[in-house]
Amino acid sequence: MNLSIADLTTFVLVVRAGTITEAGRRLGLSTASISKRMTRLEEELGIRVLNRSSRAMSLTEEGKELYHRLVVILDDLDDSLSLAAKSGDNAKGVLRLISTSGLGRSRIAPLVAEFTVENPDLAVQLHLADKHIDLIRDGYDIAITVGQPADSTLIAKRLLRNRCYICASPKYLAKAPPLRSPGDLKRHRCLVLDCYGSYRDLWPVNGPNHREMVRVSGNLVTDSSETLRDWLLDGLGIALKSEWDIQEEIKAGTLVTLLEGYTVPNLDFYIVYASRKHLPAKTKQFVEFLERYTDRIAATSVAPGTPDDD
Repeated sequence: MNLSIADLTTFVLVVRAGTITEAGRRLGLSTASISKRMTRLEEELGIRVLNRSSRAMSLTEEGKELYHRLVVILDDLDDSLSLAAKSGDNAKGVLRLISTSGLGRSRIAPLVAEFTVENPDLAVQLHLADKHIDLIRDGYDIAITVGQPADSTLIAKRLLRNRCYICASPKYLAKAPPLRSPGDLKRHRCLVLDCYGSYRDLWPVNGPNHREMVRVSGNLVTDSSETLRDWLLDGLGIALKSEWDIQEEIKAGTLVTLLEGYTVPNLDFYIVYASRKHLPAKTKQFVEFLERYTDRIAATSVAPGTPDDD
């Protein structure tokens, strides 16, 4: 087999860049030169690794497997070539991590800082965004997401069981109409969180015998969980909030949970990464680090005795 390191590293860069044109720009090579390398790679392997047209590009299943393997191999090669006069098992290089904004800012960021103290040879790039993530295309080692990914080639481990509650402040409730059943929500000002993974304005409410989908409305919409919490505390309406984000307010009585006897489905958080079989040391160490500190990430239950909803 007559494959070069240049062909393999070019393939990895093409995947991360998203297009052959962008990969060529980053390498300072023409699109034709990059295409030639990809064609040579496929011919030598005897498989197609990229589905490409004039407008779009995607990985084949074989291409995904090759990409996962090459990331590990090239990462190890880079570690070997840049080996200083140190030995040991400390992670090295750059770990690219993306997390949902609210949890990432309040719970993950402090842990990332501690992780770099324990692993001084590793740099961590933490990105915060409430959007759909393509782990391979976007070039991340780890993603912390709401829900599991659709891509079955990825590993997803539940990081935090996240109950959700319909809640409001006593200030709002003092002037609001009664709220005895899910249908009564239509008579209230509801605050809407409009971001990836949220329920937006269609709230699923589980009753004793069935689930009811309630279309709520209000004049305040945001993509920030922090802003939503501020509006709640200001008495501007009712919202559907995550347990981890309101535990202190519930304890203090500045927010109260509503609709006793009804529940809302979980919005669990997952840590997502590439195949466990080919896991780089830096990814493995960070996953293990988070698992050691799940008690600091998780919120204690604000409603003891409420059944889990998987």
